[in-house]
Amino acid sequence: MGNQNRNDWILKGKDLSFHRTTLLILMLNTSLKRFERSNFMQLIEAVNKDEAEGPVKESLEAIEGEMGFVPNGMAVAANSPASLKMMFAMDEALGQGELNFTQREMIALAVSQANNCRYCLSAHSEFCSMATDLEPTDIIRARLCEADDPKDQSMLDLAVAIVENRGELPENQLANARDNGLSDSIIIEVISNVISAMYGNYINHVAKTDIDWPLCRMDL
Repeated sequence: MGNQNRNDWILKGKDLSFHRTTLLILMLNTSLKRFERSNFMQLIEAVNKDEAEGPVKESLEAIEGEMGFVPNGMAVAANSPASLKMMFAMDEALGQGELNFTQREMIALAVSQANNCRYCLSAHSEFCSMATDLEPTDIIRARLCEADDPKDQSMLDLAVAIVENRGELPENQLANARDNGLSDSIIIEVISNVISAMYGNYINHVAKTDIDWPLCRMDL
């Protein structure tokens, strides 16, 4: 499979580049870790690819072909073909923005921590460990809304403030973000990445999705 097409997953006959695929392939290829399982009962059933039909079946089979398994979070989202399509499309679009992959993952970690989503924290911690330069301590710091770079710090502060204040930001929040180098374009991207992370947080909270990633610690 060519490098450009290696990460393309098919939904309704169209190629949708899912920008986390590369790191997931790396993770699966290493096979260094055994997945622990969470111990609560899942409330929304994951779609079984063998029982799925049409575009959903094609998408789940493509995911399994690339990753070796279908993550439960994606299989739960697949209950709604429209939601599954939105998840891929949103990630594809944000992957073409100004924020790089590491910055997007840092936002996902900070937002998932703010929303106390262990499924997403476990998944994104693994993503970061396999496909970014972030060290384990950096991953924990991102969860705690801490970064060395002032621009990244402002980005995380903004993301967490959006979550904690339901979008009603303190008066000085935007001014501080701009003072630290965030353009209005990047500010809107931060908001969009917050929404993307919260999508996964809320689905996995409501579904109580069984965690099929190495479990992260919650007692930081």
